[in-house]
Amino acid sequence: MKFWEENGRASGRGSVGSTHSAIHLENPESHLRWYFKYFLGTAHQNYYGKTVEKNMFILSVVKSEEFYRAILWAKTGLQRIHLPVSQKTRSPHSICQEFGDINVVRAPREIKEAEIQKDLLYIEEQEGAINFKFGVLYRKKGQQTDNEILCNNDITPTFENFLNLIGEKVALKGFNDYRGGLDVKGDTTGTHSYTTVMEGKHIMFHVANMLPFSKDNPQQVERKRHIGNDIVNIVFQEEDDDFDPTCFRSQMSHIYAIVTYRSVEEAYMLRVFNEEAVPPYGPEIAAEYTDHDHFRRVLLVKLMNGEKAVYETPQFVARRERTVDQLIREIYKRYVRCEEQGELDHHLRPLAGLTDRIIETTPRIGRKKRFKKAARFTEKGQDLKFQKIISGHAPTSKNCTSLSLQRKLAHFSNWRCDRVLGDVQQKVHCADFWDTYVVMGSDNGLSLINTQTADVTEIYDSMFVPKQIIVVEEKSIAIVRAEKGKNKTGCIYTFDLAALTMKAQCSKNMRKKTKQEKIQPTKGCTLVCSYLTIASKLYMSVVKHKMIQLYEWIRIPGQGQGWFQCKNDFQICDVQSLCMFSRPSGLKICVGTSTEFLIIDAEGDENDKKKCIERLQKHKENTSLCITPVLKDEVNNWALGVLLTYNNISVLEQFTLHPDNLFTVLIKWNVKPLHIHSSLPYFMAIGQQGIEIRLASNGNVVHSIDVTCVSYLTIRCQLIYLSTWDNTTMTGEIVSLPTFVNFGSTSTISSSGLALSNESVEKDWNNKTPVPLRCNFQKSSPSNRRSLTNAVLRKSAALLDSQETDPIKHSFSTLDLAFDSEEEGESGPATYSHAGYDLPYSVFDSPNFYRVLSVHCRPK
Repeated sequence: MKFWEENGRASGRGSVGSTHSAIHLENPESHLRWYFKYFLGTAHQNYYGKTVEKNMFILSVVKSEEFYRAILWAKTGLQRIHLPVSQKTRSPHSICQEFGDINVVRAPREIKEAEIQKDLLYIEEQEGAINFKFGVLYRKKGQQTDNEILCNNDITPTFENFLNLIGEKVALKGFNDYRGGLDVKGDTTGTHSYTTVMEGKHIMFHVANMLPFSKDNPQQVERKRHIGNDIVNIVFQEEDDDFDPTCFRSQMSHIYAIVTYRSVEEAYMLRVFNEEAVPPYGPEIAAEYTDHDHFRRVLLVKLMNGEKAVYETPQFVARRERTVDQLIREIYKRYVRCEEQGELDHHLRPLAGLTDRIIETTPRIGRKKRFKKAARFTEKGQDLKFQKIISGHAPTSKNCTSLSLQRKLAHFSNWRCDRVLGDVQQKVHCADFWDTYVVMGSDNGLSLINTQTADVTEIYDSMFVPKQIIVVEEKSIAIVRAEKGKNKTGCIYTFDLAALTMKAQCSKNMRKKTKQEKIQPTKGCTLVCSYLTIASKLYMSVVKHKMIQLYEWIRIPGQGQGWFQCKNDFQICDVQSLCMFSRPSGLKICVGTSTEFLIIDAEGDENDKKKCIERLQKHKENTSLCITPVLKDEVNNWALGVLLTYNNISVLEQFTLHPDNLFTVLIKWNVKPLHIHSSLPYFMAIGQQGIEIRLASNGNVVHSIDVTCVSYLTIRCQLIYLSTWDNTTMTGEIVSLPTFVNFGSTSTISSSGLALSNESVEKDWNNKTPVPLRCNFQKSSPSNRRSLTNAVLRKSAALLDSQETDPIKHSFSTLDLAFDSEEEGESGPATYSHAGYDLPYSVFDSPNFYRVLSVHCRPK
């Protein structure tokens, strides 16, 4: 075997989003074991079918009031998806088509037998173990073979301290929890071992020194029987010494974590050797750890994620595919009669649509048999779930669908949701924010809302229906794509922010007579996006019929309001999505059509526009598209790559200096993303049925939330704004939640040019040591200084609130920090007090391109 190494200094493999992420258990079972969590014990339907390639599959569907939840069981693995409930009843065949990469021969047929639930539950368990077992070895300096290491019997005080750190010593005889293959009846595998619980998962350690030792067997077969079958092994050594993982002759062991204790510094060092086929996984490790409790959490979560990553290697994938394919074929033989005999099993029948099995609580005459069979089906699932729970093999569940959005977000430590507006009486199509105002578009027209007073002012009525709103504070304008008139013809309008607030203060008749700032050449447009470069140049792309128009914002000093001037146009048909970003070679436009993704060089040769267009990737027709630029370079705001999404599949295409070095990361979302936000090292997908977080490096799930009728609005100052809608009460709300924040790293927001960094590594809150936070942003007009300063203070509170180790966690009751007077935000020192903490800050102008604002957060 060949191995690649992680040592905290230089990663053995480059990955997207190399920013140090928080400590997360990747692909948590509480978010992925759908069948156990949502199907088992409830009324649901299971279907059997075949693909064009003659591969068998099973489709499981459960329906709630708001959405369908479907699982596709196939040889290549399990796929999951949320689908909205529409007025038109969905068929099993149409649900299969939503998965994208499956071609069904004919409509799937239903299997009604209750026993199939046990078989499907067993297939789901093949994706990975609920609990973990790790080998632990003690290595003396100079030992180079596995026989030498396995013959060590002594447990030194340093080694014992390490064992007590990672686990708890227990007697094996009579042990009732997860035993990890050890004998708990006759002490044939030793009398004691170490165990622990991390992230709700039981871990049993196979400590080689505590397993049976044989003087006559130098190979220590009994110890090797356990250690050699462990996927992950910990090698502890008291002196720093070179280690060769190939000294262990094992086909199962893929990861070796080398732990070295330095007694002088009282610090642990960690190196991880991974077999070359193991994909990257988190969290990233440091060179050494002086905080032993933190080291324990990093080590155990790293090893759990590592074992999950090993299951994705070709060796385990091939084995799992064979097992799943065989299990599906067994289901076919057990519940389906052979069609070659000319018989169709009475358990199978095609259905035109999906309905709940228990249609009535009190069945009519003639339906009692159907009702009893459905009740037996549900009871069988409930019994299976209960048996798994009492045996300790059930995945933990922290994702309750009955909770409110705020409570669901509270389960995730880095998230904190705040309500911006509540009891909104209209469905919000689009909205954007500046200062204390929200400009909102709905079927009722364009409205302006003051978030401090909650006053709603109608600017234009329902004859003016906004579909997209983009506020560019640096230029003091709002770009609105709206449909106007009886024909609902789309067009672009630009509004001065100051004039917009003045219109809100005018009477309704005056507002109707006000002429909109209409860009006439954009009449008939269907899509718009804007981009502000680091040099403060504003560009706008407009999709109109079979053309993409590129506009640049022009403003001559002393001539009042600026205007958009058409700079270029490109002939492209059927554009469904687009975005803009910067590369070292200039401005780029990424376009998604009905069949492919294209990238346009906006500053290319105007005489030969075909050379400016490059194809990135093809995709299937009639799919929902989404394009997300991935920003990495904080200085020049250059895009590291672009995330191309069709249906529920995303492909990350990374740009490098050498085109041949391009690599991709494939992500299959469990929701159909309507918008994806990139906040490295995370991707956050927002769909109509929920929100899902994945790591950019490997696409693994970090967190997911089931929320119905959610739509993305905008992102401002590291806050994502969403709108929700309750079909029962016919009311909605606008909420904000911070993007993921990492201390010790700098993050950039392209929309505002804001860059916030933390210069302090250690905080001593007991001694009331201030935390300096520095913010650099472009010079702006005096009217915007107040809002930008406000944004920095809001971001400072979000940074402090996101730290699990800080005693002030959850101390801020809100992230919306506002000023009481207009004088604040000008140059000079000031202090803002909130929730028992002082936020001293100072504002001053630097001679360079930026204004610098420094914030010190200090407890009272």
